[in-house]
Amino acid sequence: MKSKRYVDPFFPNRPVTDPERFAGRESQVDNVVDSLYQTANDNPKHTIITGDRGMGKSSLLVQTRLLATGDNRLATQLGIELGMESFNFVVAWHDADEGQTPEHIAFGVLRELESSVKKFFQKFTLELDAFGLMISKAEEDEEKSISELVVQFCSKMEEISKEITKKENHGVLIFIDELDRVEASSGIATFFKLCAERLSRQGVNNVAFFCAGITGAIENLEADHGSIYRTFRDVPIPRLEPEESARILIGGFDKIKYTYDSKVLELTHEISNGFPEPVHIMGSGMLAVDTDGHISVDDFESAKLRVVSDLRRNKLHSLLKKAGSGKYQRILKIMAESTDPNVSVEFISNNLDWNKINLVQIWVTS
Repeated sequence: MKSKRYVDPFFPNRPVTDPERFAGRESQVDNVVDSLYQTANDNPKHTIITGDRGMGKSSLLVQTRLLATGDNRLATQLGIELGMESFNFVVAWHDADEGQTPEHIAFGVLRELESSVKKFFQKFTLELDAFGLMISKAEEDEEKSISELVVQFCSKMEEISKEITKKENHGVLIFIDELDRVEASSGIATFFKLCAERLSRQGVNNVAFFCAGITGAIENLEADHGSIYRTFRDVPIPRLEPEESARILIGGFDKIKYTYDSKVLELTHEISNGFPEPVHIMGSGMLAVDTDGHISVDDFESAKLRVVSDLRRNKLHSLLKKAGSGKYQRILKIMAESTDPNVSVEFISNNLDWNKINLVQIWVTS
Protein backbone atom coordinates (compact mmCIF):
# COMPACT_ATOMS: atom_id res chain seq x y z
CA MET A 1 0.00 0.00 0.00
CA LYS A 2 1.31 3.42 -0.91
CA SER A 3 2.40 5.73 1.88
CA LYS A 4 0.78 8.85 0.36
CA ARG A 5 -0.53 10.48 -2.79
CA TYR A 6 1.97 12.78 -4.56
CA VAL A 7 2.54 14.69 -7.78
CA ASP A 8 5.12 12.69 -9.76
CA PRO A 9 8.29 14.82 -9.83
CA PHE A 10 9.74 12.91 -12.80
CA PHE A 11 8.72 13.55 -16.41
CA PRO A 12 10.47 11.40 -19.07
CA ASN A 13 8.16 12.34 -21.92
CA ARG A 14 8.44 16.12 -21.99
CA PRO A 15 11.10 18.85 -21.77
CA VAL A 16 12.07 20.31 -18.42
CA THR A 17 10.24 23.63 -18.19
CA ASP A 18 10.96 24.41 -14.54
CA PRO A 19 14.51 25.77 -14.05
CA GLU A 20 14.52 24.45 -10.49
CA ARG A 21 14.15 20.90 -11.84
CA PHE A 22 16.85 21.19 -14.49
CA ALA A 23 19.90 19.22 -13.32
CA GLY A 24 23.53 19.62 -14.35
CA ARG A 25 24.76 20.76 -17.79
CA GLU A 26 26.65 23.72 -16.29
CA SER A 27 29.10 23.94 -19.19
CA GLN A 28 26.34 23.86 -21.81
CA VAL A 29 24.24 26.43 -19.93
CA ASP A 30 27.29 28.68 -19.64
CA ASN A 31 27.80 28.42 -23.42
CA VAL A 32 24.23 29.42 -24.25
CA VAL A 33 24.37 32.26 -21.71
CA ASP A 34 27.47 33.53 -23.49
CA SER A 35 25.63 33.38 -26.82
CA LEU A 36 22.83 35.44 -25.28
CA TYR A 37 25.30 37.93 -23.84
CA GLN A 38 27.17 38.33 -27.14
CA THR A 39 23.95 38.85 -29.10
CA ALA A 40 22.69 41.37 -26.54
CA ASN A 41 25.90 43.31 -27.19
CA ASP A 42 25.58 43.42 -30.99
CA ASN A 43 27.80 40.39 -31.57
CA PRO A 44 25.24 37.77 -32.71
CA LYS A 45 26.09 34.14 -31.98
CA HIS A 46 23.91 31.73 -33.96
CA THR A 47 23.85 28.56 -31.86
CA ILE A 48 22.82 24.92 -32.29
CA ILE A 49 22.40 22.47 -29.41
CA THR A 50 23.24 18.92 -30.50
CA GLY A 51 23.10 15.49 -28.87
CA ASP A 52 21.63 12.01 -29.09
CA ARG A 53 17.87 11.51 -28.94
CA GLY A 54 16.56 11.80 -25.39
CA MET A 55 19.64 13.72 -24.23
CA GLY A 56 17.74 16.86 -23.21
CA LYS A 57 18.28 19.18 -26.18
CA SER A 58 14.73 20.53 -26.11
CA SER A 59 14.96 21.01 -22.35
CA LEU A 60 18.09 23.14 -22.72
CA LEU A 61 16.48 25.08 -25.57
CA VAL A 62 13.44 25.79 -23.38
CA GLN A 63 15.71 26.92 -20.54
CA THR A 64 17.58 29.19 -22.96
CA ARG A 65 14.31 30.82 -23.97
CA LEU A 66 13.47 31.42 -20.30
CA LEU A 67 16.88 33.00 -19.71
CA ALA A 68 16.47 35.11 -22.85
CA THR A 69 13.20 36.56 -21.56
CA GLY A 70 14.38 37.52 -18.08
CA ASP A 71 13.98 34.34 -16.01
CA ASN A 72 17.32 34.10 -14.15
CA ARG A 73 16.51 31.10 -11.95
CA LEU A 74 18.68 28.57 -13.79
CA ALA A 75 21.71 30.86 -13.93
CA THR A 76 21.32 31.64 -10.23
CA GLN A 77 20.93 27.97 -9.38
CA LEU A 78 24.11 27.03 -11.26
CA GLY A 79 26.07 30.10 -10.20
CA ILE A 80 26.52 31.34 -13.77
CA GLU A 81 27.28 35.02 -14.34
CA LEU A 82 25.00 36.63 -16.93
CA GLY A 83 27.14 39.71 -17.53
CA MET A 84 24.10 41.93 -16.99
CA GLU A 85 21.11 42.05 -14.67
CA SER A 86 18.91 39.99 -17.02
CA PHE A 87 18.20 39.44 -20.72
CA ASN A 88 15.26 41.05 -22.46
CA PHE A 89 14.86 39.50 -25.92
CA VAL A 90 11.78 39.19 -28.09
CA VAL A 91 11.56 35.51 -29.07
CA ALA A 92 9.86 33.24 -31.59
CA TRP A 93 9.65 29.45 -31.37
CA HIS A 94 9.23 27.06 -34.30
CA ASP A 95 9.06 23.24 -34.16
CA ALA A 96 10.51 21.92 -37.39
CA ASP A 97 8.96 18.91 -39.07
CA GLU A 98 9.51 16.59 -42.00
CA GLY A 99 8.69 18.09 -45.36
CA GLN A 100 9.15 21.66 -44.20
CA THR A 101 11.19 24.05 -46.30
CA PRO A 102 13.01 27.28 -45.41
CA GLU A 103 9.89 29.11 -46.57
CA HIS A 104 7.70 27.24 -44.08
CA ILE A 105 10.12 28.02 -41.27
CA ALA A 106 10.53 31.69 -42.23
CA PHE A 107 6.79 32.24 -42.44
CA GLY A 108 6.14 30.41 -39.15
CA VAL A 109 8.79 32.46 -37.37
CA LEU A 110 7.54 35.78 -38.72
CA ARG A 111 3.94 34.97 -37.90
CA GLU A 112 4.85 34.27 -34.28
CA LEU A 113 7.08 37.34 -34.09
CA GLU A 114 4.24 39.51 -35.34
CA SER A 115 2.13 38.24 -32.47
CA SER A 116 4.96 38.81 -29.97
CA VAL A 117 5.77 42.31 -31.16
CA LYS A 118 2.11 43.33 -31.02
CA LYS A 119 2.36 42.95 -27.26
CA PHE A 120 4.62 46.00 -27.36
CA PHE A 121 3.13 47.84 -30.35
CA GLN A 122 -0.62 47.57 -30.71
CA LYS A 123 -0.59 48.88 -34.29
CA PHE A 124 2.47 46.97 -35.49
CA THR A 125 1.94 44.56 -38.39
CA LEU A 126 4.30 42.74 -40.71
CA GLU A 127 1.65 42.26 -43.40
CA LEU A 128 2.50 38.59 -43.80
CA ASP A 129 -0.47 37.53 -45.93
CA ALA A 130 1.49 37.87 -49.16
CA PHE A 131 4.80 36.69 -47.73
CA GLY A 132 6.34 33.83 -49.66
CA LEU A 133 3.84 33.68 -52.51
CA MET A 134 6.30 35.28 -54.90
CA ILE A 135 8.86 32.50 -54.50
CA SER A 136 6.66 29.41 -54.54
CA LYS A 137 6.42 29.05 -58.32
CA ALA A 138 7.65 25.74 -59.66
CA GLU A 139 9.50 27.36 -62.53
CA GLU A 140 11.74 29.41 -60.18
CA ASP A 141 15.32 28.28 -59.77
CA GLU A 142 15.92 26.86 -56.24
CA GLU A 143 18.92 29.08 -55.44
CA LYS A 144 17.08 32.14 -56.67
CA SER A 145 14.05 31.22 -54.57
CA ILE A 146 16.10 30.91 -51.39
CA SER A 147 17.87 34.17 -52.16
CA GLU A 148 14.55 35.96 -52.58
CA LEU A 149 13.25 34.39 -49.39
CA VAL A 150 16.33 35.60 -47.52
CA VAL A 151 15.85 39.16 -48.82
CA GLN A 152 12.23 39.24 -47.68
CA PHE A 153 12.88 37.53 -44.36
CA CYS A 154 15.81 39.79 -43.46
CA SER A 155 13.82 42.86 -44.45
CA LYS A 156 11.10 41.86 -41.98
CA MET A 157 13.68 41.09 -39.29
CA GLU A 158 15.25 44.52 -39.77
CA GLU A 159 11.83 46.08 -39.38
CA ILE A 160 11.21 44.19 -36.15
CA SER A 161 14.70 44.92 -34.84
CA LYS A 162 14.23 48.67 -35.29
CA GLU A 163 10.90 48.63 -33.49
CA ILE A 164 11.99 46.61 -30.45
CA THR A 165 15.22 48.58 -30.07
CA LYS A 166 13.05 51.64 -29.38
CA LYS A 167 11.73 49.78 -26.35
CA GLU A 168 15.27 48.91 -25.21
CA ASN A 169 14.91 45.19 -25.87
CA HIS A 170 18.17 43.34 -26.38
CA GLY A 171 17.19 41.89 -29.73
CA VAL A 172 15.38 39.00 -31.40
CA LEU A 173 16.04 35.29 -30.88
CA ILE A 174 14.61 32.65 -33.22
CA PHE A 175 14.30 29.23 -31.58
CA ILE A 176 13.97 26.23 -33.90
CA ASP A 177 13.62 22.78 -32.34
CA GLU A 178 14.03 19.41 -34.12
CA LEU A 179 16.08 21.02 -36.89
CA ASP A 180 17.39 17.60 -37.97
CA ARG A 181 13.89 16.74 -39.24
CA VAL A 182 14.31 19.25 -42.07
CA GLU A 183 15.92 17.74 -45.15
CA ALA A 184 19.31 19.22 -46.02
CA SER A 185 18.21 19.17 -49.66
CA SER A 186 15.57 21.79 -48.80
CA GLY A 187 18.31 24.42 -48.71
CA ILE A 188 17.91 25.14 -45.00
CA ALA A 189 21.66 25.56 -44.39
CA THR A 190 21.93 27.99 -47.31
CA PHE A 191 19.01 29.92 -45.82
CA PHE A 192 20.74 30.23 -42.42
CA LYS A 193 24.08 31.16 -43.94
CA LEU A 194 22.65 33.81 -46.27
CA CYS A 195 20.44 35.24 -43.52
CA ALA A 196 23.41 35.58 -41.14
CA GLU A 197 25.47 37.34 -43.80
CA ARG A 198 22.68 39.63 -45.00
CA LEU A 199 21.63 40.68 -41.49
CA SER A 200 25.24 41.57 -40.77
CA ARG A 201 25.50 43.66 -43.94
CA GLN A 202 22.29 45.45 -43.03
CA GLY A 203 23.71 46.28 -39.61
CA VAL A 204 21.14 44.11 -37.82
CA ASN A 205 23.40 42.71 -35.11
CA ASN A 206 20.87 41.86 -32.43
CA VAL A 207 19.17 38.92 -34.18
CA ALA A 208 20.29 35.31 -33.76
CA PHE A 209 19.10 31.74 -34.44
CA PHE A 210 19.00 29.20 -31.59
CA CYS A 211 18.44 25.66 -32.86
CA ALA A 212 18.46 22.10 -31.56
CA GLY A 213 18.99 18.83 -33.43
CA ILE A 214 20.38 15.34 -32.95
CA THR A 215 24.09 14.63 -33.19
CA GLY A 216 25.09 14.94 -36.82
CA ALA A 217 22.66 17.81 -37.51
CA ILE A 218 25.52 20.15 -38.35
CA GLU A 219 27.08 17.54 -40.63
CA ASN A 220 23.74 17.19 -42.44
CA LEU A 221 23.55 20.95 -42.87
CA GLU A 222 27.10 20.96 -44.18
CA ALA A 223 25.94 18.79 -47.08
CA ASP A 224 23.84 21.78 -48.20
CA HIS A 225 26.34 24.53 -47.40
CA GLY A 226 29.99 23.77 -46.69
CA SER A 227 30.65 26.82 -44.49
CA ILE A 228 27.74 26.30 -42.09
CA TYR A 229 30.26 25.50 -39.32
CA ARG A 230 31.31 29.15 -39.38
CA THR A 231 27.70 30.25 -38.98
CA PHE A 232 26.66 28.15 -35.99
CA ARG A 233 28.23 27.73 -32.58
CA ASP A 234 27.81 24.05 -31.71
CA VAL A 235 26.87 23.25 -28.09
CA PRO A 236 26.99 19.43 -27.84
CA ILE A 237 25.23 17.73 -24.93
CA PRO A 238 27.10 14.63 -23.70
CA ARG A 239 25.66 11.79 -21.68
CA LEU A 240 24.96 12.45 -18.01
CA GLU A 241 27.74 12.07 -15.48
CA PRO A 242 26.90 10.00 -12.34
CA GLU A 243 26.50 13.13 -10.23
CA GLU A 244 24.11 14.64 -12.79
CA SER A 245 21.93 11.51 -12.78
CA ALA A 246 22.01 11.60 -8.98
CA ARG A 247 20.89 15.23 -8.91
CA ILE A 248 17.84 14.42 -11.03
CA LEU A 249 16.82 11.62 -8.67
CA ILE A 250 17.62 13.50 -5.47
CA GLY A 251 15.70 16.55 -6.68
CA GLY A 252 12.65 14.37 -7.39
CA PHE A 253 12.80 12.46 -4.11
CA ASP A 254 13.31 15.65 -2.12
CA LYS A 255 10.38 17.28 -3.90
CA ILE A 256 7.96 14.87 -2.24
CA LYS A 257 10.08 14.37 0.90
CA TYR A 258 11.07 10.74 0.28
CA THR A 259 14.33 9.31 1.62
CA TYR A 260 16.53 6.95 -0.38
CA ASP A 261 19.51 4.57 -0.28
CA SER A 262 22.57 6.06 -1.98
CA LYS A 263 23.08 2.77 -3.85
CA VAL A 264 19.89 3.49 -5.78
CA LEU A 265 21.54 6.53 -7.37
CA GLU A 266 24.47 4.47 -8.58
CA LEU A 267 22.32 1.63 -9.94
CA THR A 268 20.04 4.03 -11.81
CA HIS A 269 22.97 5.72 -13.52
CA GLU A 270 24.35 2.34 -14.62
CA ILE A 271 21.07 1.19 -16.10
CA SER A 272 20.34 4.54 -17.79
CA ASN A 273 23.73 4.58 -19.55
CA GLY A 274 23.90 8.37 -19.17
CA PHE A 275 20.54 9.15 -20.83
CA PRO A 276 18.14 11.45 -18.94
CA GLU A 277 14.92 9.74 -20.05
CA PRO A 278 15.55 6.37 -18.33
CA VAL A 279 16.65 8.22 -15.18
CA HIS A 280 13.24 9.88 -15.07
CA ILE A 281 11.50 6.60 -15.96
CA MET A 282 13.26 4.73 -13.16
CA GLY A 283 12.69 7.57 -10.70
CA SER A 284 8.97 7.53 -11.45
CA GLY A 285 8.94 3.72 -11.37
CA MET A 286 10.61 3.52 -7.95
CA LEU A 287 8.10 5.94 -6.49
CA ALA A 288 5.26 3.89 -7.99
CA VAL A 289 6.33 0.63 -6.31
CA ASP A 290 7.45 2.11 -2.98
CA THR A 291 5.17 1.65 0.05
CA ASP A 292 7.02 3.30 2.94
CA GLY A 293 8.38 6.64 1.72
CA HIS A 294 11.95 5.31 1.51
CA ILE A 295 13.45 4.29 -1.85
CA SER A 296 15.50 1.14 -1.38
CA VAL A 297 17.45 -1.22 -3.66
CA ASP A 298 14.44 -3.55 -3.54
CA ASP A 299 12.31 -0.70 -4.92
CA PHE A 300 14.87 -0.24 -7.68
CA GLU A 301 14.72 -3.92 -8.66
CA SER A 302 10.92 -3.94 -8.59
CA ALA A 303 10.77 -0.79 -10.66
CA LYS A 304 13.21 -2.24 -13.20
CA LEU A 305 10.98 -5.28 -13.72
CA ARG A 306 7.89 -3.11 -13.92
CA VAL A 307 9.46 -0.82 -16.53
CA VAL A 308 10.54 -3.74 -18.72
CA SER A 309 7.37 -5.83 -18.41
CA ASP A 310 4.81 -3.01 -18.52
CA LEU A 311 6.06 0.42 -19.54
CA ARG A 312 8.50 -0.76 -22.22
CA ARG A 313 6.54 -3.73 -23.53
CA ASN A 314 5.10 -1.82 -26.48
CA LYS A 315 8.53 -0.37 -27.25
CA LEU A 316 10.07 -3.85 -27.33
CA HIS A 317 7.22 -5.07 -29.51
CA SER A 318 7.89 -2.21 -31.92
CA LEU A 319 11.61 -3.02 -32.03
CA LEU A 320 10.89 -6.70 -32.70
CA LYS A 321 8.50 -5.73 -35.47
CA LYS A 322 11.10 -3.46 -37.05
CA ALA A 323 13.69 -6.22 -36.73
CA GLY A 324 11.62 -8.41 -39.00
CA SER A 325 11.42 -12.16 -38.56
CA GLY A 326 13.85 -15.03 -38.10
CA LYS A 327 17.43 -14.29 -37.06
CA TYR A 328 16.89 -10.58 -36.30
CA GLN A 329 14.22 -11.22 -33.70
CA ARG A 330 16.21 -14.06 -32.12
CA ILE A 331 19.33 -11.89 -31.86
CA LEU A 332 17.33 -9.05 -30.29
CA LYS A 333 15.74 -11.40 -27.74
CA ILE A 334 19.13 -12.86 -26.84
CA MET A 335 20.52 -9.36 -26.32
CA ALA A 336 17.60 -8.58 -23.98
CA GLU A 337 18.48 -11.65 -21.90
CA SER A 338 22.04 -10.47 -21.25
CA THR A 339 22.80 -9.11 -17.77
CA ASP A 340 25.61 -7.00 -19.23
CA PRO A 341 24.46 -3.70 -20.82
CA ASN A 342 27.26 -4.12 -23.39
CA VAL A 343 26.25 -7.35 -25.12
CA SER A 344 29.20 -9.15 -26.69
CA VAL A 345 29.18 -10.98 -30.02
CA GLU A 346 30.38 -14.05 -28.11
CA PHE A 347 27.27 -14.01 -25.91
CA ILE A 348 25.01 -13.83 -28.96
CA SER A 349 27.00 -16.53 -30.72
CA ASN A 350 26.83 -18.92 -27.77
CA ASN A 351 23.04 -18.58 -27.53
CA LEU A 352 22.10 -18.87 -31.18
CA ASP A 353 20.88 -22.07 -32.80
CA TRP A 354 23.44 -22.42 -35.57
CA ASN A 355 21.44 -25.18 -37.22
CA LYS A 356 18.87 -22.52 -38.13
CA ILE A 357 21.08 -19.51 -38.77
CA ASN A 358 23.90 -19.01 -41.20
CA LEU A 359 26.69 -16.89 -39.63
CA VAL A 360 27.80 -15.41 -42.93
CA GLN A 361 24.22 -14.40 -43.71
CA ILE A 362 23.96 -12.53 -40.37
CA TRP A 363 27.03 -10.43 -40.89
CA VAL A 364 26.33 -9.71 -44.54
CA THR A 365 22.70 -8.66 -44.07
CA SER A 366 22.80 -7.01 -40.64
